[in-house]
Amino acid sequence: MALDRVTKSTGWHGALSAVPGFFSNAMDLIAASAAINVLSLAVPLALMQVYDRIVPGKSEDTLIWLVAGAGVALLLEGILRGCRGIVSGWVGSRFEHLIGCEAVERVLNCRIDDFEKSGLGVHLDRLNAVGTLRGFYGGQVFQAMLDLPFAALFLGAIWMLAGPLVFVPLGAVGLFVLTVLVAKRRFEAARREQVILNDRRFNFVIELLTGIHLLKAQAMEEQMLRRHERLQASSAEANMDVSRWGGLPAGLGNGFSQIAVFGVVAMGGLAVINGELTMGGLAACTLLAGRSVQPVQSVANFWLRFSNAAIARSQLAELAKLHPETPKGTPPLPADIKGAIAFHNVTFRYRDDRPAVLEDVSLEIAARSTVGFLAASSSGTTTLSYLIMGALQPTSGRIFIDDYELNKWDRANLAGRIEYIAQHASVFNGTILDNISMFRPEKDGLALDVAELLELDDMVALLPQGYETRVDAQSANFMPSGLIQRISIARALVERPRIIIFDKTVASMDSDSETVFHSLLERLRGVCTVIIISNNPRILAATDVVYKLSDGFLLPVNREGLGV
Repeated sequence: MALDRVTKSTGWHGALSAVPGFFSNAMDLIAASAAINVLSLAVPLALMQVYDRIVPGKSEDTLIWLVAGAGVALLLEGILRGCRGIVSGWVGSRFEHLIGCEAVERVLNCRIDDFEKSGLGVHLDRLNAVGTLRGFYGGQVFQAMLDLPFAALFLGAIWMLAGPLVFVPLGAVGLFVLTVLVAKRRFEAARREQVILNDRRFNFVIELLTGIHLLKAQAMEEQMLRRHERLQASSAEANMDVSRWGGLPAGLGNGFSQIAVFGVVAMGGLAVINGELTMGGLAACTLLAGRSVQPVQSVANFWLRFSNAAIARSQLAELAKLHPETPKGTPPLPADIKGAIAFHNVTFRYRDDRPAVLEDVSLEIAARSTVGFLAASSSGTTTLSYLIMGALQPTSGRIFIDDYELNKWDRANLAGRIEYIAQHASVFNGTILDNISMFRPEKDGLALDVAELLELDDMVALLPQGYETRVDAQSANFMPSGLIQRISIARALVERPRIIIFDKTVASMDSDSETVFHSLLERLRGVCTVIIISNNPRILAATDVVYKLSDGFLLPVNREGLGV
């Protein structure tokens, strides 16, 4: 895949195979660059003719034709530069689209335990690395590589016109390259430090914004602000170092360009005085000297910022290492599952140096049965749910849905057959109806039927626009928690699942919603497999059997001792 080609290629040029359309457009870009650089000779040569022939000969007609020809050359050069920019921009945009979509796909389809090894800020920074590579492989920086060989063209022209005078711009270019070599090491060190500090700051900001309500409730604004100031100060220092060393080629390049031009004027002036060079030749060499430094300056900037691309590739390589939930080529799980669940000697631990969350658990859940799990602090019941859904893979042992071992089948099509409702429900930016049908208009009728089953009609009728009331991620702050939980349950039921998992769902419900939930359980009995994780005795009493996890081991619970 394209992401693998970018991250596993040898050297920066190896990743060009992942740039869509690059090789098919390479000849066009090379031809355009050659034409642009050849046409740029028009002005120096025209200037030489004006000084050496036209002005001494007072030939006005020749001057008009020469100026017209040089103007056409300048116009063509501008058009070709614009066309080259459009082509390279299009190639870069396709690269960003292809790699960006594949990077997001890797994140969405990776195993949860892999994803949680890094913070959200780190993942966001890795995804932003796609934009860095876009500028590297398809932007103006890469165009500099096409112009570099033609620096020899300008230096060759100076050699033909003035001979040894060519060593003046060559010396300026050499000094400039040596200076950039020193700056490159400093830039790379500063850039690596910047990535580490920015990841740390982004993670903190995301945690801060996620827990903003708790922060305000506990009046912790001042402490968090001081911590953010320290992180921001460190990040600002790193950003300053990156800007200082990264901007060095542009600043020094202009200086060395001026040195090259002034050196040519000084040395060329002596040649004119001694009769070794004409005034027109000196004027042409002056322009050519400045022009010869420009491609080197651009490439030096490219070379200095190569560490940006190297870091971006390493960040994308971390995304590419994320293990998929199911290996490529795994067959899809058959559609006609009944909903039986079996654990055979399942052990699961998040890290080898930590205790097992599940220890040699064996469990049989019959299809269409209702099973309860007593929720306790750090009991591992949510982990058990994720194992049933296939979002986590057991450290050892086997898990079956009906007679199908989960890790041998693609769980991508389990959506709609296994539904999970968490303790804290989420809503998405859209209408209430959109949130139930998940933005599928063809499901609106079924969504309304399920909403009626959950007695949502009366609650929604109190809202300004009923089911067309718009909600977003912040709606949980002012909408009744019972309403949001019913929306999430309705969203799951629209899929007509064969297995449905309620993970502490009742904990955030009001009494009316809890009554509706009891009624729903009675309707679901014998229709699909229902797994309820709760510490509510009334809810657990409605199940066929109750288990609890204790130190990783699964134990049955006497339902008569639940306290109902």
